[in-house]
Amino acid sequence: MSNTKAEILALLKRNGAHTVGQLAEAVHLAPVTIRQHLTRLEADGLVLAGQRSNGNGRPHYEFRLSAKAHAAAFPGRSDRLVELLVREIGYLDGAALAGLSAADRTAMVVQRVAGRLADEYAPLLEGWPLQERVSFATEVMHADGGFAEWEQTDRGYEIRDFNCLFHRLLGDAPGGDSCNWHSTFLSRMLGADVSVGRCPDASPQCCRYVVAVPLEAAATR
Repeated sequence: MSNTKAEILALLKRNGAHTVGQLAEAVHLAPVTIRQHLTRLEADGLVLAGQRSNGNGRPHYEFRLSAKAHAAAFPGRSDRLVELLVREIGYLDGAALAGLSAADRTAMVVQRVAGRLADEYAPLLEGWPLQERVSFATEVMHADGGFAEWEQTDRGYEIRDFNCLFHRLLGDAPGGDSCNWHSTFLSRMLGADVSVGRCPDASPQCCRYVVAVPLEAAATR
């Protein structure tokens, strides 16, 4: 990626949405050059354009980072997850573990880490449309070592992960406790009801999550 593109992405990451004129002034380039870079960044799925009205005359276009670009700023998630898991074990009260099997203790730690990790992203996602949240969450699941994809459905959204780290860690069947990690993580991150669904029989390693659109949002679609 060119230095100018990287500089544009850094500006949008630090300061939020910018117009072409604001970006041109910040990086000391002509607006036509900035538009060329933005066109390429849009084609790569890293930047989104939207209209902003200033109350006078024509509305201006401003550009912001996409969910894909935001998620790309969180590389090496496996290291971060190990850190959170170790820290969470230190927080546990021995009395809370009494009588639990090894599998139950592991599931407890994983669920608590899911909540903490979702809360870590909450300030970034505030005010985002649900679709952008879904896209961001899917990119984060990629960074966790998964192979995730999402699509919009008649009832909301679906996220499918074909290489879930926690499915491998907990070692149960798809739809079991390992999927509960991501359903907890996703429901808190998306601010929507998330249920674990059955994947096609041809995809035995798939974890499928069904994201319900809130009624008020569905009414405006």
